[in-house]
Amino acid sequence: MIRLAECTYLEAGRLARDERSVILLPLGAVEQHGPHLPLLVDWLGAEELARRVAPHLTRAGYRVILAPALPYGASPLALTWPGTVSLARATLRRVIVDLVRGLARHGFRRFVLTNYQADPAHLRAMAEAKRELRGGAGGRRLEIQFAGFSPEASSQDVMLDPRVLRLARSPRPAFEWHSGELETALVLARRPDLVRRGVVRRLPPVWVDFRAALRRGAKRFEEIAPGGLGYFGWPAAGRAVTAERALRLRGRLLAREIIRAFADRKPPRPPRGRARRRVRATA
Repeated sequence: MIRLAECTYLEAGRLARDERSVILLPLGAVEQHGPHLPLLVDWLGAEELARRVAPHLTRAGYRVILAPALPYGASPLALTWPGTVSLARATLRRVIVDLVRGLARHGFRRFVLTNYQADPAHLRAMAEAKRELRGGAGGRRLEIQFAGFSPEASSQDVMLDPRVLRLARSPRPAFEWHSGELETALVLARRPDLVRRGVVRRLPPVWVDFRAALRRGAKRFEEIAPGGLGYFGWPAAGRAVTAERALRLRGRLLAREIIRAFADRKPPRPPRGRARRRVRATA
C-alpha cells in the first residue's frame, strides 16, 4: 500500500496515470466514546479498515494508494459531549467532494471511501457526496465505492454480517454498538495504551434498542439512553483477539464487494519486458 502523502508530486503523477490505481480515503470522526475510550475511535477504525482491505485489492491487480484520513465527520448524536467536533452534514459532503475532485483533477478515477462512523447524518453526507460526484471530472466518470459503515446495503451488511457478530463474546451482539465490545476490542488491538482499563472493568452492560430509538427520531445519545455514560453494549467483554478476527473478516468481505463493483473495468496487467519506475510503498 502506497501512502499518498509520502509521495513526491512526480510519483503522484505517475500513480494518477496508472489505470490500476485505487485511492482509499478513510473517513473518521472525533467524538465521545464513553468514559473508557478516546475520541479518535472512528478515525482509527476507518484507517484500520483501509489497511485490511488493501492487501486483497493488491492481489486482485490494483495499485492501492492510501490518502490521508479525514479525521472529522458529522457527529450530531454526540454533539453535546465534551471533545466532540461535528461538521455540518453539508460541510462534510462538500469536503468529501472537494477531496475526491482534487485528486481526480490529476487523473485518479477509482476511489473507496473507508468509513467507521455510523451516525445517520454522516452516512447521509456520504450518499449525497457520491451522487454529486457521479458525473465525474474532466468529462470522465469516477468510480466511487464505500467500505465500512455505509448508506449502501452491501457495505453496511458486511459490517453487521452474522459471521462478524458471532465473534463477539457478548450474549447480545445485535445490541453492541457505540463504544461497546467491538469498539473497545478495536482500540485494545490497535492502541491499547489509550484504553482506560480500570474504567472498562467497572462498566456494566448497557443493551439498548438503539435502532428503534433512531427510527423514532432520536437526535442525541441522551435520547437513546437517558442518563447513560455514552456507550451501548458491554465494553468489558472486549478483547484484542476479537478485533483482529473481526477486522480480518471484514477486510476480506469488504474487498470482495469492492472488487465485484469494479468488475466491469478490470485494471490492465502491468506492462512486461520494460523497466518501470517504482513508487515507495509502505505496509
